[in-house]
Amino acid sequence: MRKAADKLEQFFWLFLWINPFLDIGNGLFIMAMEGLYDKTWEQIDLALTPSLLIRMAVLLLFGLYILIAWDKRALLAMAPIGAVWVLSVVGQFIWPMKRYSLFTDIQYIARFGYNLAALYIYWRVFQHKKLSREKLLARLNNIITFSLAVLSTSILLSYIADMGYTTYADRFGLRGTRGFFYSGNDITAVLMALLPVAVCSFLMLDRRKAGRTHYFYCAYSPAAVIATLCLIGTKTAFAAVGAAFLGLLGFSIWLFVKKKNKTPLLRLGVILLFCLLLLGILAIFSSTLFDEISSSLANTGNIARREGMTTALLSGRQNKLSSAFADYRAGGPYKWLFGVTRGSQKAIIEMDVFEVLFYYGLAGAALMLWPYLKLGFGFVFRFFKDCTIWSFAVLLSLGLCAAYLIMAGHILFSVTSGFYFSFMLLYAKLLYCKDLKTEEI
Repeated sequence: MRKAADKLEQFFWLFLWINPFLDIGNGLFIMAMEGLYDKTWEQIDLALTPSLLIRMAVLLLFGLYILIAWDKRALLAMAPIGAVWVLSVVGQFIWPMKRYSLFTDIQYIARFGYNLAALYIYWRVFQHKKLSREKLLARLNNIITFSLAVLSTSILLSYIADMGYTTYADRFGLRGTRGFFYSGNDITAVLMALLPVAVCSFLMLDRRKAGRTHYFYCAYSPAAVIATLCLIGTKTAFAAVGAAFLGLLGFSIWLFVKKKNKTPLLRLGVILLFCLLLLGILAIFSSTLFDEISSSLANTGNIARREGMTTALLSGRQNKLSSAFADYRAGGPYKWLFGVTRGSQKAIIEMDVFEVLFYYGLAGAALMLWPYLKLGFGFVFRFFKDCTIWSFAVLLSLGLCAAYLIMAGHILFSVTSGFYFSFMLLYAKLLYCKDLKTEEI
């Protein structure tokens, strides 16, 4: 059994390198299907995509690993959530609503289960890797830098080729670009979650051990992400750039003033130079590039003036939130406790905390959010006791994700961004881990 578990762990480690390619391929598949049928993806209405099928297969492997390794902590975390979900579904059959889709419900809870299982399983993978904490973190930094280079480069190249999806296609016209990624929220959340650590990895890179190629590669990755987020052009994308760059700029200035360490400050200048160089290259292929970025940046203010600040900040999600809350409030004590289910709702809210509360009730919210809250607040408490530039970068990452999943995000129920959110929570745990072999989540 141990050999089987070891083989699965090797695959899970390899999967970290494979993961960034899945959504690029998925977007290409969707574009091909739209071209084949001459319809939008919504009109084609295909229930499953290749990326989701692959990740659901990985979820089955997660489940197999938990059973083979008999990971009691993972079982104790996930079994009650499964029970709450079953009770929420039972509520739909006892007190049915206007519409209900069991398939939608199964798909939604499976996505959450995938991200939660990743938390527990990858902690075991890290524990069994036979690496010191420092070497393990260095390996994870390489994965982060590689993943961001792949994801951002795909969007930059699609922009040069004038291919891919626009970020917005609404009453204000076509704005921004998200390359081959069908979900702009997803790719933005991934880039946002990983960017601060990628920047920090370059700031703290040991020049004596890194060759020239590796040095430029580590500078290129965060610079490409910043350029890509500017192209995506959403409020969240610009907020991620501002928080990551300005936050680490402030810490770098503090290191220079207090410790006379000018290297991080100079390397931020290198990243900025690389970013401007990339944007300059893109401008060769599109003379309107900087006008597009400027327009996207100003658009939130334009919407706020025309339709109010609430619409500008929440992009209309307040309407879906209000509809779900009305169903939840009218559901009675049973549904207050176990929720109205995702399958009863026509559209998702895209505000994770409220989705958990309304779809799975008070019981579901307590059980489903607890592992994330425990890891998140555990990191914050340790951060204030021992603050380093690494932990500050992770704080920026988790802080951005936390704000996103409350206000305007779709993370906990996304097998793309949710996976990387779990990854960053484990990274945060590792930063302050004293004994990797014995500490538990």
